[in-house]
Amino acid sequence: MTTLLSEAVADAMFASNGQGRLLGDSPDMYLLRTREGAVCRFHADLPDGIVAMLRELVERPRGRPGSWAREYAGYANVISAVGPFEAVRAGPFYDFPERIEQDGEAISIDGRNAHLLRGGLDEWLPDVAAGLPMAAVVADGRAVALCASVRASAAVHCAGVETVPEHRGRGLAGRAVSAWAATVRSRGATPIYGTTFDNLSSQRVAARLGLRPVGTEFWIKCGR
Repeated sequence: MTTLLSEAVADAMFASNGQGRLLGDSPDMYLLRTREGAVCRFHADLPDGIVAMLRELVERPRGRPGSWAREYAGYANVISAVGPFEAVRAGPFYDFPERIEQDGEAISIDGRNAHLLRGGLDEWLPDVAAGLPMAAVVADGRAVALCASVRASAAVHCAGVETVPEHRGRGLAGRAVSAWAATVRSRGATPIYGTTFDNLSSQRVAARLGLRPVGTEFWIKCGR
């Protein structure tokens, strides 16, 4: 992943001001690391002194994967001065090969067929109105696996994936993800797939589709 693409991913993930500081309900710290380096964003409400301490930690040489937990703990120790933790996320980031192989049949979801989300994926119904790419696998007259753009800009779309419990473990998520990625590419944007270190099923989807691990993502948010 190039530095330019890393910057585009960070910009797509959360709203920021002209100085690159995060706004609104964004996390206090967002960090995307690739082989080319690190892209980091801090919330506008985070005190400058804390930001300086965090930047110093980010710029230190990174150890082997076994030491990453201690690295994340270092960020957490600094940010804990702001308030109690509300959410933390850490995991790998992937991009797609130049040729996206379709993993099976899936359909695009829009306002005309959004009713297919009812009965298992109802929470995605409000997202249909945004008009962003959304692909689903349908079984027994309803969508049972879905992939949609949950963060997007003109340059980058980041995937969100869900499969209803009774249909998991059948490879359906991969079908939705590959169809979604092809649609994103057709719109001139780059599809990106991210997950968490503990979500092994999501990592298996990435492996089955031949996605390339290109970096790691970490963000942390405190309540105020």
